[in-house]
Amino acid sequence: MNLVLLLLTGVSWLVIGLIVGTLGYCPLTDWHFSILEKLGKAGLPSSYIEYLSERITGFNLNGSLVDKITLGVFIAVLSVSVILNLRDFLWGKRD
Repeated sequence: MNLVLLLLTGVSWLVIGLIVGTLGYCPLTDWHFSILEKLGKAGLPSSYIEYLSERITGFNLNGSLVDKITLGVFIAVLSVSVILNLRDFLWGKRD
């Protein structure tokens, strides 16, 4: 399931992002920000990770840096998931 969710995230960021014109697009972020705006929140950042980081730490973080860290962590986690899933598929899952 982990790999499936990571792949869906990647498809959203790339494929849907290319369609709507914003790489890194997430429909869930769009939906959540729409709700926050209806609740009166203004000046929301461009990404949900940036929003959460600022909300948790209280610091106004650099959006570009947050996006780069998010992408780096995503690629690392996706790589580990692919490797572990391939291992389990090729050699059978060992508990």
